[in-house]
Amino acid sequence: MPGDLDVPGLRGERAVERYLAEVEARLPGPASAHSRIVAELRSGLLDATDTYQSAGLPPRGAAAAAVREFGDPGQVADGFLPEIAASHARRVATVLLVTGPLVGLLWLATAAASHPDIRIAVFWHWTTSSAALGAGIQLVGAAVAITVCAGAASIAVTGRLSRWLPAVPRRAPLAAAVAGFGAVGADGLGLVLLAAELAVVPGKVSLLPAAAAGAASLARLLIAIRAACRCLAMRASLTSQ
Repeated sequence: MPGDLDVPGLRGERAVERYLAEVEARLPGPASAHSRIVAELRSGLLDATDTYQSAGLPPRGAAAAAVREFGDPGQVADGFLPEIAASHARRVATVLLVTGPLVGLLWLATAAASHPDIRIAVFWHWTTSSAALGAGIQLVGAAVAITVCAGAASIAVTGRLSRWLPAVPRRAPLAAAVAGFGAVGADGLGLVLLAAELAVVPGKVSLLPAAAAGAASLARLLIAIRAACRCLAMRASLTSQ
């Protein structure tokens, strides 16, 4: 039957797919980040298989030879770790830097609605309850500064600037992790300050903007914790210093 003629070719393709699955299983990060790498490897394996078939090997033997040529799946996966780590770090930093101003605007709206007499530019005078709350807001500002600087550094070292810098694969995920924990600090402190305001002067807090700002900060905090921990895990998987 005609379908029987395709069996050797199908076996060769299955060998290639099994190999790709082994490589992908060793790659860190979400599966969506692996698609380009797997497609690149598949193209190379199929080209190598065609070359071996042209040299006279049967489809199954050609696929096996191509797989042997590419080498151990673990070593192949390790070769892509710096690229994946840099891509993930850049994505994390970009998300943090884009969402930061949006969350900040929600907190500004909350402050303006809750304290109509405040001067927005003088953020250390936003609270009217105690000096402790004012100091807490200054800590939020420091955490935001850390997030911005570390996030910008992560983007810089994974962009064009990387052409002139020594190759240090662990630098980008570390910077992104610092940015992530900075965002955790900023959003966490914001939530603590909101809780303190509600406890001390509940009648002065505008609940609708406060609820929106609190929800946004909580969501960003959870995302930042997960992203920062993943960046640290990727950094640990890299052997280069």
